[in-house]
Amino acid sequence: MDHLFIPLNRQPPVRLSCTFIPCTSRPAPANTLTIFLSGMDNPQKWWFPTISCLSDLQGLTTPMLTYDRPGCGTTIDRNPDVEIPGRPRGHGRDLLDAAHDLRELVLAIGKLKLGIEEKDIGKLKIVFVANSLGVAIARLYAAEYPKTVSGYLILDSAIANSDTISIFPDPDAPSFDEGKLPPGITASMCRNARKKIGKVYYMGGPTKEGLWRGTINSLLPYADHPMLEGPTEDAPYVTVVEHDMDLFPKMVEKAFNVPERLTRLYFNTCWHEYNLGLLKLTKRHLSKGPLEAKGSGHTIHRDDPKLVAQELAEILDKLSLQETASHI
Repeated sequence: MDHLFIPLNRQPPVRLSCTFIPCTSRPAPANTLTIFLSGMDNPQKWWFPTISCLSDLQGLTTPMLTYDRPGCGTTIDRNPDVEIPGRPRGHGRDLLDAAHDLRELVLAIGKLKLGIEEKDIGKLKIVFVANSLGVAIARLYAAEYPKTVSGYLILDSAIANSDTISIFPDPDAPSFDEGKLPPGITASMCRNARKKIGKVYYMGGPTKEGLWRGTINSLLPYADHPMLEGPTEDAPYVTVVEHDMDLFPKMVEKAFNVPERLTRLYFNTCWHEYNLGLLKLTKRHLSKGPLEAKGSGHTIHRDDPKLVAQELAEILDKLSLQETASHI
């Protein structure tokens, strides 16, 4: 592993803490970089067990890159402490800005580690392994820089077209009718769920790393489009993995004191429908899932790094076989 700091071209200066892991076996597919994208406030080190499992499984057939966004993990530098109306202080940059930062990082790693100059960066293909809001950053990157990404391993994507709390009925809405709630569900239960889950998942709330989520609904209003445009007609591959639908409600009840039934009725149902939409971001024969990660909560790569490694290996194998076939 090579740990390094990559400066971003903006003021005040920000350096991203990165970890670059070179190939340990013959590159396949060629000219490909696998990048791991973390959820909000999650450090890059959570990906290391997955990379270790992949190395044990088949070796590293592409170079790997993990990094910490500003204000997270080992990246000490933070985003500018500016005031923008409607946002908490220090949340001057959003997920689209994070996608632009990622592009700078790709250009720098391409030159420093892969010998690819900026004018030739289009030759480099990317495979994203992304969790939660990292999935949104991956999609925004693909929209800004089309035909650059050949594979996506999506791990419990954030529900980007919702502010999250609106998944649950709003007892304070003028049209609310408690009599229409399912048996066993009360107005106070819904109000409690919106309040407690909103402290972590509400898109309009502050984050420790200072990355603003409040624009995500307008940036990615749909789960199933825009379609992802790969480097070739037979790309990108998209595999979608979701949390354990039985375990997650128990975890939510323990963490937030929200009854399991609410999570099953509203949170799980909405999340699963969103994941079904994500599969439509590519051609049908290139998609897989949603796979349920048994025994895993939201951060699937922490709970089951071996599963993530297996699914990543499958995507890389498909791309390698496709590459081989094109040369026959």
